[in-house]
Amino acid sequence: MLEVCGSKRLDNLDMDTQPDAVSATELRSPPKGAAPAVVEPPAEPSPAELRARRLLITGLVVAGLLLLGLVALLVFLSLDAYQAAYTGAGPSPGAVVVQLLRDAAIIFVAFETLLIGILLIILILQVQSLVVLLRDEIKPMLEAANETLATVRGTTRFVSHNVVSPVMKWSGYLAGLRRIVREISGLRESEE
Repeated sequence: MLEVCGSKRLDNLDMDTQPDAVSATELRSPPKGAAPAVVEPPAEPSPAELRARRLLITGLVVAGLLLLGLVALLVFLSLDAYQAAYTGAGPSPGAVVVQLLRDAAIIFVAFETLLIGILLIILILQVQSLVVLLRDEIKPMLEAANETLATVRGTTRFVSHNVVSPVMKWSGYLAGLRRIVREISGLRESEE
């Protein structure tokens, strides 16, 4: 393995041995004449990112509390239903289990529908922010690129018309003149 660091070369270094010729600070420092590497501190999150993070955490906490509430409600309903079934005031324990499973499925589907609705709203907001990004940032960049392309096209047309065409025309004239001179000199040599 060959590594170049600054003006010193390191050939076939083992991982266990320390190089004598190169110090650790030289390995970390950039070569002489090169600009030092700029290490930027991590950027502070923007207010929109902080708001989105807070909203996400709040949503997760609310969803967790709702889920815990549903579990507590199911436990309470099951205990109440079993007590009523064993005292003889209600239907049989098998019917109670079926009713609890039915109620739990209904509650789960309702919770899932609520969650899907919230996620659809978030998706719509994200699509809206994407459209705003495309409209406000990407479109001006594309317009600037089109302007640059038009400038390059105009410059190419100008150079072609004002530089290349005359040079090629004069090159053709000089080639013709050279051919005429060669033919005339060939005629003189054949006459002599």
